[in-house]
Amino acid sequence: MPKVSAEYKEEKRNHILESALKCFSEKGYQATIIDDIVKDSNISKGAIYNYFASKEEIYLQLLKKRTDEFFEDMEQENASLTSASKKLENLFKRWKKQELKEDDQQTMRVYIEFWLYGSRQDDLRTILAARYNRFIDYIVKIIKEGQESGEIKKELDPQNISRIFWALRDGNVLHYSFLGEEEQYRIAWDTIEEMFLTYVTTK
Repeated sequence: MPKVSAEYKEEKRNHILESALKCFSEKGYQATIIDDIVKDSNISKGAIYNYFASKEEIYLQLLKKRTDEFFEDMEQENASLTSASKKLENLFKRWKKQELKEDDQQTMRVYIEFWLYGSRQDDLRTILAARYNRFIDYIVKIIKEGQESGEIKKELDPQNISRIFWALRDGNVLHYSFLGEEEQYRIAWDTIEEMFLTYVTTK
C-alpha cells in the first residue's frame, strides 16, 4: 500500500474542513449531516471518518483553526506596536476594515448557533469556555500592559474590561448576522471603539 505524505493528508483534511464550513453556512450546524459534507467535498464518508470522529469534531477543528490564525495574525501585527492603546486600536481597525464576503453573515450565524448548541452539553461547554478564556486572557494582558505604562486607568479590573470588550464585539456580530446591514455594522464599530477607548484610557 503506497505511503500517503503528511502534506497530502493536510490538504485532504483542509478540503474536508472547507466543505464542512460551506455546508454549515448554507444549512446551519444542526441541520447539516455528514452526507452533505461527503457530497460537497466529493470524499467518501469512510475517508472523512479517517480524519474526524464526528460532525462535532469537524466544527471544533474549524473553530480551532480560525482561532489559531487570529492569534498568529495578532502576534505578527503587534510585534511592531509599542503601546497597549495601539494594540487595542489595531483590533478595531481589523474588524472595521474586514472584507465581508457573501457567506460571512451565514458563517457568523453558525458560530452563534454552535455556541448555543454547545452551552447545553457539558463537554462542549468546557471546550468552548477554554477558547473564550483564551480571548479574555489576550485582552487582560493588553489592559495590564497599559496600566503599567499609564495609558489605561489603573482602577479598572482587567478581567471585567476584557469581558466587556468581547461582549461588545460579539453583540455587533450578532446584530450583523441577523440583520445583514453592513453599513450599520461598520458604523457601530466606530462608536464601539470611541466608547471603549474613552472609558479605559487615561487620555
